[in-house]
Amino acid sequence: MKIIQRLFLKILSVFTALCLGIFCPSLAQTSHFRLKTADSLFQAKRYTQSLEHYEEILRQKQYTPAMLLKMAYVQEGLNQMGPAMYYLNLYYIATNDKSVIEKMDELATKFDLEGYETTDTDRFWSFYLENHLYISFAIAAVMILMISIIYHTRTKLHRRPVGPGITVLSLAILLFAHQQFGSQRMRGIVADATTYLMDGPSAGASVIDIIGDGHRVEVLGQKDVWLKIRWDDDVAYVKENALKPVRL
Repeated sequence: MKIIQRLFLKILSVFTALCLGIFCPSLAQTSHFRLKTADSLFQAKRYTQSLEHYEEILRQKQYTPAMLLKMAYVQEGLNQMGPAMYYLNLYYIATNDKSVIEKMDELATKFDLEGYETTDTDRFWSFYLENHLYISFAIAAVMILMISIIYHTRTKLHRRPVGPGITVLSLAILLFAHQQFGSQRMRGIVADATTYLMDGPSAGASVIDIIGDGHRVEVLGQKDVWLKIRWDDDVAYVKENALKPVRL
């Protein structure tokens, strides 16, 4: 019974975390003074000065969706497509605003950038991320139902609930994996204007291509300072500092 009780408490903690995720905005800790300063500079069309403040706020792991959109606007105005696409991707992660996909497609077409095509995999991940929280609730709810069945079987029927116990354990593993890894799909925006794509994780490997900034690539793995990426339906390697990871 103690094991069941501990498991039940863990599930309740997951529910608490999920509820906090709904009702506690990610902006609560934002530096309001610096943000107001940056917004005032942006309104005054002092864009580069406002960008410096926005970038400092983001370096502190704080942001607002509006701030990310303004940063993309400024970088696009400066014709810096790498940072512009990076901030648009962050904005999409923060808001799931479908309209920004059209903007990214427009810029990708205009500047001949790779990695912005919408595939079936992209649609699946978009649906999955959009419903990530609800899937968490569903798994946790089924776990609580199974735990109640275990409790009833042990206390009322005086039998060992082997099947429900295995089900709860499986669901616990699934929920853990869902929370830890399910929302992560590592992508990166090429940050360097001159980025070398290599055929191996070594400076002595052959150069596959030389590309500019702004392309979006999927990161498949890492070896030392080299990131393994998907490029043009093939595999290539780039230096870690050549990519900006698309995550908040």
